[in-house]
Amino acid sequence: MKSFDASVRYALIIFLATRILLSMWAILILALRPLPAEPDETLRPYLGQNELRNGASGLLLGPWQRFDTMRYLSIANSGYEGVENSVFPPLYPMTIRTIGWIFERIMPVSSGNLLAAIIISNLAFLGSLILLYRITAQERDDSTAKRSVAYLAIFPTAFFLLAAYTESLFLLLALVAIWAARKDRFWPAGVAGLLASLTRLTGWVLVVPLGYEYARQKTFNWRLIRLDVIAITLPLLGALGFLVYRLLVGLPNIDLIYRTYWYQTTGIPGLDLITALRQMMAGGAAFRLFFDFFCAILLIVTTVVAFRRLGVTFGLYSTMLLLFMLLPVSELKPLYSFSRYTLVFYPTFILMAIAGRNPWANRLIAYPSIALYLYFSGQFFMWGWVA
Repeated sequence: MKSFDASVRYALIIFLATRILLSMWAILILALRPLPAEPDETLRPYLGQNELRNGASGLLLGPWQRFDTMRYLSIANSGYEGVENSVFPPLYPMTIRTIGWIFERIMPVSSGNLLAAIIISNLAFLGSLILLYRITAQERDDSTAKRSVAYLAIFPTAFFLLAAYTESLFLLLALVAIWAARKDRFWPAGVAGLLASLTRLTGWVLVVPLGYEYARQKTFNWRLIRLDVIAITLPLLGALGFLVYRLLVGLPNIDLIYRTYWYQTTGIPGLDLITALRQMMAGGAAFRLFFDFFCAILLIVTTVVAFRRLGVTFGLYSTMLLLFMLLPVSELKPLYSFSRYTLVFYPTFILMAIAGRNPWANRLIAYPSIALYLYFSGQFFMWGWVA
C-alpha cells in the first residue's frame, strides 16, 4: 500500500508540474510569436475545422490544435471520410466523440472534442506514470521508480503525452497488459492488449511478450495450458478486426495509403537507419533527423540490454515494437517520428533510471532532456514539425 500511495503522489506531482509548465510555455511562445492571421492549409492544416484563437479556448486549447490531433478530431467528427485518416484505428477518436458529446452541450463542437481529446490523453498519461512507478519499484526500488517517471515526463518529445495524440493511451494500455500478465491475470492483460491494438496498430505485438509470460508461468509445460490462453491472442485479433473492417467498407489498402500520403513503404528493417545516416553525412539534414537517429540507436541498445537487466518479457516487448517501427522505409522522411514513438518504450526509461543512480549520468540525462523538451514543444506550438 505504501508503494501505491508513493506512486500516486509522485505521479501527480510530475503530472501537474508538466501540465502547468506546458500551458504557460504555450501561452508565452504564442505571445512572442503569434500565428499568422491568414489561413494556410499547407503549413497549418486545420483540415477544415475551426481554429481556436479567442478567449479561454484559444489560450488553453488552441496551441494543441496541431498535426495528427486534427486527424483524430476529423475522425471523431466525420469518421473515415478522408481516406488518408483510415490508417488510424478507431478507439481514440471514438472515445473523443463519446466524451465530446457531453461537452457539446456547453461549448462549440470544435472546443468540446479537443477538450475531450486532451482529457483522455492527460488521464492516460497520469495513469502511465503511476503504473510505470509501480512496475519499476517492483523490479528495482522507489528511487529508481521516481527517476523512471521523471525521465519519461521530461523526455524531449514527452509533450506528446499531454497532447491530443495516442501515445499516452497506448502506453497506459501496454503497461496494463504487461502488469496484469505478470500477475497471472491474462484476461485483463488480453483486453488491455486488444484496446492497445485498437489505439495503434502496433498493439498487436503484445501477443509475443504476453505469450512468453504465459508460457513462463506455466513452466513451459503444455499440459498446464488453460482456456485463458485465448486471452493472449486478443491484441492480434484487435488489429486484424480493424483491417477486416477497412476491407469491408471499401477503404484503400493500408500500404497504398502509407505510400501515397506518408511516402513510406515496407522494407528491410533498419534500412531507414542507413538512409538517415547518408542524409546526415551529406549535410543539410534537419536537427530532428539527428535526434530521431539518436533515439533509434538508444532503442536498439536498451532493447538488447533489457533482456539481461529486466528479463525476457520486457525485452520481447521492446524487440517487437522496434522491429515493427523499423519496417517502414522512406527516402523522403527516414525514421519518421521515431523520437515520438520512443515514448512507449517504457523498458528504456527503466534502464535510464537504473543508470541515473550515478549523479553524473543523472545530469547527463536530465539537463539536455529539459532543454530539448522546451525547444521541441515550442516548435510544436508554432506549427513546427517535430515528430
